Amino acid sequence: MSTAFLNGAFQRPIRTAPLNSFIPTQETRVAELLSANPDYDGRGTTVAVLDTGCDLRAAGLLKTSTGENKYVDFIDATGGGDIDMSATVTPHADATFTSPITKRTLTVPPNLNTIRVGATRLFTHLPSSSKERILSQRKKSFLHHHTQTLTQLQKQIDNLDSSMSNHTSVKKDKTTLLEEVKAMADDYDDPGPLLDVISWKGEDGEWKVIVDVANNQDLTNSTPVSPYKINNDVSDLGFGSEVTYCVQVYEDGDVVSIVTDAGSHGTHVAGIIGANFEGEEDKNGVASGSRILAIKIGDGRLDSAETGKGLVRALIAAKKENCDLVNLSYGESYWQADSGKVAETFSDAVRKWGMSVFTSAGNNGPAFSTLGSPGCLSAVVCVGAYVSPQMMEAQYSILPTEDVSETSYSFSSRGPTPDGFMPTLCAPGGAIAAIPRHTLQSKAQYHGTSMSSPNACGVAACVISALKQNSNIKLNPIELRRALENSAIAVTSSDPWAQGAGLINAVGAVEYAKEHHGKVGQNLEFEVSIPSRDSSRGLYLRDAAEVVQGQQTYNVKVKPLFEHGINANERSPEQLAELLETEIEFDLKATADWLTTPKKIALLSGVSKEQSFGLSVDTSSLPTGAHFARVQGFVSGEENRGPLFSLPVTVIVPEVTPEPPKKTVELKAGIPNRRFLSAPSSAEWATIKLKTGAMKSGPNSIILHSVPSSTGSTPHSFHETKKMLTLREHSTATVNVPVRGDATFELCLQLSWLSNPAGVEVDVEIEYHSLGVRGKAPVAEGSGLRIGSANSFVTLTLNSHFRSEHCKPTASLTHIFRSIRPSSSTVKSGNPDLDVLHPSNADLVRDSNAVGELIHSTTLNYNFDVSPENGDDKISVVPRVASLHWQLYDSPLESLIWRLKDSNDSILQYGGLIHDPPPTSLPKGSYKIEMLLRHSDTKLLDTLKNLPLQLRISLPKPLTCNIHTQRNSASSSTAVKPLPSSYIRQGYFKDLYIQAPEVPKSVKIGDALIGSITLDTNVNSVSKIPLVWECPDQIIKSKDDEEKVELTEEEKDEMYEKSIIDLKIKNLKKLRKENSERYLDFAEPLLESHPTSIPILLETLEYSYSNSSNSSNSSNLSTSLKRVTDLIDENELSTYFGKSNRVNEDGDRKKEEEKIEEKMKEMREGLRVALLYGIKEGEDNFKDQVVRLKNWVTSESDFKSDEHKRIYKKIIIDYEKEMGRGGEAFKMARERLKSNEKEDWVEFIGELEGMEHLKRNYEERVEWKFPAENVLL
Repeated sequence: MSTAFLNGAFQRPIRTAPLNSFIPTQETRVAELLSANPDYDGRGTTVAVLDTGCDLRAAGLLKTSTGENKYVDFIDATGGGDIDMSATVTPHADATFTSPITKRTLTVPPNLNTIRVGATRLFTHLPSSSKERILSQRKKSFLHHHTQTLTQLQKQIDNLDSSMSNHTSVKKDKTTLLEEVKAMADDYDDPGPLLDVISWKGEDGEWKVIVDVANNQDLTNSTPVSPYKINNDVSDLGFGSEVTYCVQVYEDGDVVSIVTDAGSHGTHVAGIIGANFEGEEDKNGVASGSRILAIKIGDGRLDSAETGKGLVRALIAAKKENCDLVNLSYGESYWQADSGKVAETFSDAVRKWGMSVFTSAGNNGPAFSTLGSPGCLSAVVCVGAYVSPQMMEAQYSILPTEDVSETSYSFSSRGPTPDGFMPTLCAPGGAIAAIPRHTLQSKAQYHGTSMSSPNACGVAACVISALKQNSNIKLNPIELRRALENSAIAVTSSDPWAQGAGLINAVGAVEYAKEHHGKVGQNLEFEVSIPSRDSSRGLYLRDAAEVVQGQQTYNVKVKPLFEHGINANERSPEQLAELLETEIEFDLKATADWLTTPKKIALLSGVSKEQSFGLSVDTSSLPTGAHFARVQGFVSGEENRGPLFSLPVTVIVPEVTPEPPKKTVELKAGIPNRRFLSAPSSAEWATIKLKTGAMKSGPNSIILHSVPSSTGSTPHSFHETKKMLTLREHSTATVNVPVRGDATFELCLQLSWLSNPAGVEVDVEIEYHSLGVRGKAPVAEGSGLRIGSANSFVTLTLNSHFRSEHCKPTASLTHIFRSIRPSSSTVKSGNPDLDVLHPSNADLVRDSNAVGELIHSTTLNYNFDVSPENGDDKISVVPRVASLHWQLYDSPLESLIWRLKDSNDSILQYGGLIHDPPPTSLPKGSYKIEMLLRHSDTKLLDTLKNLPLQLRISLPKPLTCNIHTQRNSASSSTAVKPLPSSYIRQGYFKDLYIQAPEVPKSVKIGDALIGSITLDTNVNSVSKIPLVWECPDQIIKSKDDEEKVELTEEEKDEMYEKSIIDLKIKNLKKLRKENSERYLDFAEPLLESHPTSIPILLETLEYSYSNSSNSSNSSNLSTSLKRVTDLIDENELSTYFGKSNRVNEDGDRKKEEEKIEEKMKEMREGLRVALLYGIKEGEDNFKDQVVRLKNWVTSESDFKSDEHKRIYKKIIIDYEKEMGRGGEAFKMARERLKSNEKEDWVEFIGELEGMEHLKRNYEERVEWKFPAENVLL
């Protein structure tokens, strides 16, 4: 099928140029174009590469063929490299200052006045390959020093003089130290170094930035870098990373962006588009003369996944730099094609901003309806992956063979979308191109539609370059796409669902554009849709119910899209002329005789510019299988122009039978074998058996890909089955796949040419199964079984429809789903440098001062606590915004990203819209989640200020749900044994009752427990059903048996007085925390009226201690201490707590004894705190003071306050050091780090011989655990 489709205008040319084994250019006729005209190499074009970012020093990506710098600029659109630089300092006369962030003393270049300071973590900016290598190197170095330290410690123990009087205690202490140091290797963790960053405005008015990559705080000789576009400054992050970075400065210096790549993907893509190797032209990219705007949209915080924020900012930046072309080799699943805020921005980039966007089709083939987004969008050029025999030989070292021909890669995603849309065209999907230096290699062979898109984009750059130079023709995105589609070369051995219009053709596109430029309607886009099918962009008939109707009629709407700006009522004279003068008569032609249309349609001028025509589809004579055709609109009398609009039509005629016949299929390399079957109404899964006989050449690798339906109700990835099978002689492979009742499922088999291209025959048997529980929903779509909070079980009725089915059910609950609401929200305007959506080109024509639309953000703050049932355990948590999850390009939001923090503000995890991060294991404590939502509509953001967040919490172990066969046992707590294996005979029914377990202690009101029931463990993947239990509240303990105590009037008065005092103390604590000057105004009268109240005295002691750092307040501390100690008789306390048998009788004596005990405990607590606060390190009596304290404190648990525990542990560590027990002190110091303590005790580690490596590691760990830097979201 030619892309002129009816007349085969473009035929495959005879090869005249040498084969480029690195980046294929001959297949697309670029080599031919450049052989005749070397200057058509993309010069004069700028391509925005939206990807993981690029290595600015990678091979072949330094200069263009004309000697210009290859990169226009390099921008991190994700915000992941942003550093808060709002803090300012003025260096001292000696060019030093103490950073308010890291508290380090920095030496800076002389003669600097006000400078900005910040800090960033090295690992934040490293791609995973470099980070892993550095982690490995640093650990190896750590262990080397650690081994030396252990050896030295062991020598010290071995050399101890046994005649020493304290030999035993010294040896014991040194042995303790040795064991603790040994254990530190097991505790090793490496969060990486924290780097200081400074910036200032130079005399030239440009920003200068220094990152302390040497991490030595001496920046005197460091070379500052300016934003890349100014001087093309590039530097290296050091530490052996080989990672190149540049900087950007935003918001008048408040933000510095460290820009690095997040992986090798983006550099490889840039190399395909525009690599230039002087003197080695065989290694060049497709358009070596093009310039590149590198934009990082792969967020390193999300494992280089894209975000809406990155994508939208990238398109804004591309327009700002007047890019001709945009390449995006990324993509995700979608729910609704051609919808969503990000999708809208891509459409605007093409239609309103005048940039052509090329994007990958996706790597989810070979089954139908697997296109990803944004490849499914109408406005972009969606590129599938093509491979030629020459590519197979050059890039994969395949031996020459007649078994393979040019085709589409098996992985290349196929159309149609659920609404019938198709990929645009195809291009070579493999290349050997440059990759970043931090990978420690210069080039690599990658394949994927990620490679086909930049190849096509490079071809487009050459086409644009040729037209500019040869004919001074500038094509808008619509005209460029039309030239590429209508000149593409059909690949006869590939199908249209993979290749679209065909293989891109550089020479043909140039010739087509030159011939037809300027003709009426040539630069005008036409929207074609079927209103009765939700305005679908094509016609896709797949299920039997639609196909068996025979002849069907549809109304097709054609609408020209005039881009006249946001205020079309104020058109310019040129725009009004276009509107009134565009009248086109079209000839309608169908490419298949089972489609019937009128012969013509006329589009009249004016505002009422859409027109409709009828389409008849007769499927009655079509054989089983897939059929494709187009309805095309040609300008009357100008058929050689090719169609100006087209409606793709795909019809699947499925096999309709309850027992599909066995078939023998011959699999040929590179050609999918498709079988479409209408699943019976009650079918839930199918068993596929592949059997082989004798093989002339084996074994063979077979791709099995099954998609149960294509209704668009869920992304295909939710329920597809895709496996790579190795088939040997006389072997059988069995695969179970989900199906959907009354829907057509595809079974696609494709022989992989990579391992063995020799063809093979395979017997295929298909057998339907059902247990009658899922209805017509695939397993991933089913809402599943739900046990209500007021029920103890749920009933499940099994029914075997097709044959006797094996049944061995098990049920368990594995997770808690907990919903939390935000505690607060803040709204902020976006970055004016990055977040202003440009006005359309049409608006700028009408008003050159037209302004764009600013994007805003809302930050939502969530709080939650973790309390494992066993306090030492951890709980795995995955946050998710359930109502928006799995949507990115089609999301109603521009962007969403969140981060999880602990109580110290240490960042534990990031997450976004489309992918779940790995579960985060959390110990007991308080946590918070900050979520950033972005959109240009503040009203929409306001509606989301109470957006619920779901926490997916793993249970310590699965909770088994008992399965009963009788209702009466399920409604009681009777335990049952697991049900044995059994068979349900065909036509029989069987009831199962799934009983809820006991409510776990960790469950709260509103929680749901989530798990599944598997009906047959032998076919787990297709017989599993979601199980949800809406948990009731915890069991309420009865108070009937509690002892009731009658109080006297005097006791009631005492309780009343105590409650008043407690309330006043609570108020004092609040004033103390607020540093209120009113504290003493409230405290002094309270002390006067209650001079012997221990709680009041302790509260005022806390106030005095918290202010004791001020020398003028030191006497207040002494006074407070004296008040407490004078009130307490230690001898009396010792006598009381030394008694082994105190009175414990009924009646009045018992009450009196309890009062005495309460008073004594209160006094003991007061004494402990007073003694604790009275100890001063460095004083002569320090040891004596600690001994006195230890008489009353056996361990830190004797204190109630965490702050008291912290002070106590610090004092005891210092005491052990004073006593010469360094090993014991070291052991306690390690425990403090584990218990989330922050103190300067790390210095103590450094004081020990050979411990410098430990000190460095623990300093970095403390800096990570207690971050001082403000990390921007």
